[in-house]
Amino acid sequence: MAKLIINIGEEANDGTGDPIRSAMSKTNANFTELYDNIGDLTLLDLDIEDGEDGQVLTANGDGTFSFAAGGSGGGSAYVDADVDVHLNTSTASSGQILSWDGSDYDWIAAASGGGSYANADVDAHLNNSSTPSGKILSWNGSDYAWVDQAGSGASYSDSDAIAAVVGADLDMGGNKVLFGNVYSAEGDLPSASTYHGMFAHVHGTGAAYFAHSGSWVRLANQSEVGGGGGLPSRSDKSAATASIANGVSTDIDITGFKGYGLYTITTSAAAWVTIYATNTARSADNSRLETTDPAPDSGIIAEVITTGAQTVMISPGVIGYNLESTPTTNIPVKVRNKSGGTTAITVTLNVLQLEA
Repeated sequence: MAKLIINIGEEANDGTGDPIRSAMSKTNANFTELYDNIGDLTLLDLDIEDGEDGQVLTANGDGTFSFAAGGSGGGSAYVDADVDVHLNTSTASSGQILSWDGSDYDWIAAASGGGSYANADVDAHLNNSSTPSGKILSWNGSDYAWVDQAGSGASYSDSDAIAAVVGADLDMGGNKVLFGNVYSAEGDLPSASTYHGMFAHVHGTGAAYFAHSGSWVRLANQSEVGGGGGLPSRSDKSAATASIANGVSTDIDITGFKGYGLYTITTSAAAWVTIYATNTARSADNSRLETTDPAPDSGIIAEVITTGAQTVMISPGVIGYNLESTPTTNIPVKVRNKSGGTTAITVTLNVLQLEA
């Protein structure tokens, strides 16, 4: 039977095509003929000879088909040997790795120098054959390289840390900076000009200082300025001589106030103690004998002679002051040992601050 064609008309729903029943009748007739002809079709009907168990049907390239072995190794199926051939295992050596060379698989050494990746291979890769002590490993954009930790040294040194800190303002992000800024005496303080604005503590005077306009300015302790009504309280100011022989005089400086009221003088041993307004007045008084009264306007604030560890009340009280061209808190004192032996003598002044 020839293939039956269904007339679909010139246009949709124009009434010129086959009725639905006629169209489906043609469809059934076409399928019946197709099933009647190929229902029992075999490969032999297609001129293809039957193959063996495990073979696969392949195209011959000329419009025909035939059965061939499943793998290239000659067996009836794809086996381990076929995998070995495909991956070129015949060329592999122990310790090599499988690599794709762009067109096929190939077995190559794991590293450039050996059959396996060893410590020496790692060393070569990281270029450590020329690495001095203290270097760090860095990526230079194309390879690893060993470089200094800091700008110039082979290791991070104290100078590197200092350079990093002083190179710019140090912002601690609100965290505390804990350090000891203590000096034994005023003379140990660094240059006030170099460290303008610096704060420090002098242990010998028990006071705090700040650097301003090339000078160290002493800050008053709370006991010196008082706690009520803004009035200061009296306090003790002292200094000690070195060990001196009996009858020998020496100079000491007591840190006190620019102006003060003097209440008492205390010595730790028998001594002749003289207090001055300036260093010049003290130097000019060096030759005066103990039995000679000081001349008027000689710059002497007060003097006492003690017979041992003794406190002498200054009555009435005396106003003392520093009269240098730029007044300071220094109180110049001369001490002569009258203890009868060699000793160090401590002099303590009980004073009231009168001037800031």
